[in-house]
Amino acid sequence: MFKPDLTQSLIRGVDRVLIHTQDVERVFGRFRHEFGLPVAWPITDCGLLVSGGLHAGNMTIEIGRFARFGIPGTWLYGLGLAPWLPTWEMLNGLASRGVSHAPPVTLRHEEPFLTTSTLTFLRNLLDGEPTTPFWLGRRLSGDTRVGRGLAALSTWMAGTETGSMTFSKLLGNSVVFLCEHHLHRRQERLAELTATWQRTQSSRPYGITGIAAVDVELATNTACWGRLLDQPDLNATAVHSFSMGPRIRFHHGQENRLLGIEFSCADLTSTAQKLIEKRLLVPIDDKRVTLSPGQMDGLTIGFSQAPHDKH
Repeated sequence: MFKPDLTQSLIRGVDRVLIHTQDVERVFGRFRHEFGLPVAWPITDCGLLVSGGLHAGNMTIEIGRFARFGIPGTWLYGLGLAPWLPTWEMLNGLASRGVSHAPPVTLRHEEPFLTTSTLTFLRNLLDGEPTTPFWLGRRLSGDTRVGRGLAALSTWMAGTETGSMTFSKLLGNSVVFLCEHHLHRRQERLAELTATWQRTQSSRPYGITGIAAVDVELATNTACWGRLLDQPDLNATAVHSFSMGPRIRFHHGQENRLLGIEFSCADLTSTAQKLIEKRLLVPIDDKRVTLSPGQMDGLTIGFSQAPHDKH
């Protein structure tokens, strides 16, 4: 039996947001060229998911579609969080906090470069989550024989065509997941992306410096988020910061869903003027502006002023 440990924070930060769309090539190209984001990985067919990744400075924007998942439209589908601990230690932490989750599934890809990622899907955070029958609660969660057996089964299924079809039938409209990367040459790859980001900063059309926040609407799942983030006093208007990546900014509403993302930019006034000239802007206030959702496939994307360097 493991001993519950609530002293170690589980979540290091936001790793990525996943935008689901049937037209991956067009939306990927729009984000790449409209916002000047370098490619983290090109559009790749991994069987279960066809996706491409864009580096946004402190987070990845992944744009993809699941196999045989024919829901039309473009929307913020997934929020990927980076754990502090390796997967099985992290699962013990989920168990001690009473956070329900599915067995972890490990996905391996050889193209465009060797990468292995272990994903753990979480429950009771957003509406429309996957309908897997294998949700593990406090009793069966953690590093257990049952958990490891179901993880091995899920990983095997994800690597087969029949298994991918099964997974696609379980998908809902949104998901929050923890992602442990086992990317070959990961540190070298991160260094390459960072160098590209710094080198292309002056050429990005809106002076984007990173992602300032991911916005989440909360109606009923506040306590579940509080347990996951070790913030028992979390409320539906809280702002939660991490050691890496953007903040999560919560908003009270009628649903539990991902609302949008907000870029930080070097000069908000200049960025707003460029957006006005392109007829993309819907003004909000003097601290934040947002693009017209109708011009961005219904997505809510904002801009705010990046903190000025004090040095």
